[in-house]
Amino acid sequence: MNRNKIAVKLWIGIVSLTITILFLSMIFQTRFLYVFYLNQEIKQAEKDANKIANYIASSQYNFNAPYNEVIRRVNDIIIVTDKDTRIEYARGTDEYKRGSIFGTDFMKKISKSELVHERNFMIRNMDTLLVGVPIIKRGVSDKNIKQMLNDDPLGAQNIKPEFMGAVYIATPLEKLGTTNNAIKLQFLYVFIGAIFLASLLSLLLSQSFSKPLVLINNAAKEIAKGNYNNTINLKSSDEIKDLGETINNLSGQLSRVEKIRREFIANVSHEIRTPLSYLQGYTEILLDGLAESKEEEQKYLNIIMEESIRLKIMVNEILQLSQIEEGFAPNNINSFSMDALIKRTIDKVYSYAAKRNISIKFNNISDDLLLCLADEGRIKQVVINLLHNAIKHSFNYGNILINTYVQNDRIYICVRDFGEGIPPEDLNFIFDRFYTINKSKSEESSGLGLSIVKSIISSHGSEITVNSVVGEGTEFCFWLPAYIERTSV
Repeated sequence: MNRNKIAVKLWIGIVSLTITILFLSMIFQTRFLYVFYLNQEIKQAEKDANKIANYIASSQYNFNAPYNEVIRRVNDIIIVTDKDTRIEYARGTDEYKRGSIFGTDFMKKISKSELVHERNFMIRNMDTLLVGVPIIKRGVSDKNIKQMLNDDPLGAQNIKPEFMGAVYIATPLEKLGTTNNAIKLQFLYVFIGAIFLASLLSLLLSQSFSKPLVLINNAAKEIAKGNYNNTINLKSSDEIKDLGETINNLSGQLSRVEKIRREFIANVSHEIRTPLSYLQGYTEILLDGLAESKEEEQKYLNIIMEESIRLKIMVNEILQLSQIEEGFAPNNINSFSMDALIKRTIDKVYSYAAKRNISIKFNNISDDLLLCLADEGRIKQVVINLLHNAIKHSFNYGNILINTYVQNDRIYICVRDFGEGIPPEDLNFIFDRFYTINKSKSEESSGLGLSIVKSIISSHGSEITVNSVVGEGTEFCFWLPAYIERTSV
């Protein structure tokens, strides 16, 4: 990972984002102001043009009267035409003379009492707004119309207004252009300043981000090579420090997994080699006819059978765990009595516990059948594994207690022994594959029993927990959904 590349990419990203935001702001502001001022100019021009048109229609002004009160700028142009588009009055321009034709294209709309406004370059090739309004003359005054409406409503309705012509006002829009140019110039300065600040910010951020990222990248490469002892010490933001800690934890976890894998290979190799050695040795004795009697021959055959069964169980456990975790063997969900299952399981493991004078007590707190929904065969295996584990780690003449109870549509099962207990540093790993706490007892187990238990419980969408105190014992608890019989109404 190249720190310079990170700095360049960060600079490009920050500068691009800054320019984009400023550019969009400039477009919005200039466009908004332009449209706003243009609408204001249109409204004012229409107001002035209507004022002149009303004066003309009421004969208060003649065409020789000045219109100084409505001329707002020196460059404004006022043109008055008759209904045949012939100019009757022109002010502010020498180009349009009295008697010439003007506004032919607009007269059709204006004669229908519609307003006209367009942009052109009629004032010294400058951007110009042209507004046109009709001159409408009534046959009588407003006062007389009211009197006629009172005296003769039908007659008053027949009075039609007379279209006399049009009033045009042309006003330059250089103010809008000047304002827009000033805004754009201001934004240019802002762009330059923003690029400078963004460059400075990207430089500082790249120094802050790139160094820890490079360290994390190098650590990840070392992990990929199998070097799990590489740790990262970062002094950066909380998020990057958290990422560094995650990498450190990953390295520790992989180191532990690698250690377990090696131990498992050694253990499994030993487990497989031992029964294979027995199988080979006693088979050779039998083939060579070295057995001195039928009893001795039968003894060797029993050993071969026992070791074959042991080897088969170990292989089946590995295959079963893999199938459960990969989802190749879905659960067969049915309702069954957990109370009956536990009692049958206790009977099954009784002889194994009796060899060490260990008693197993079952306490059904809810005192019912404990109907639950699960795969009965696999839950039975869970209980067997937990009981075998409890027996193995109990003291001679010890006790094992099984408690069950129902709470919130769940059936809870807890298996407790009062034996060796589990050291705190091992509690987080006891459900891992091939993990064994007491190495001296590793020959009795492949380290897969609790892994299978955890996988089966997880496949049911449930959870299993463990609490332990060294020298006082261990308790495993898990829950299963209770079966609720639905009654039809």
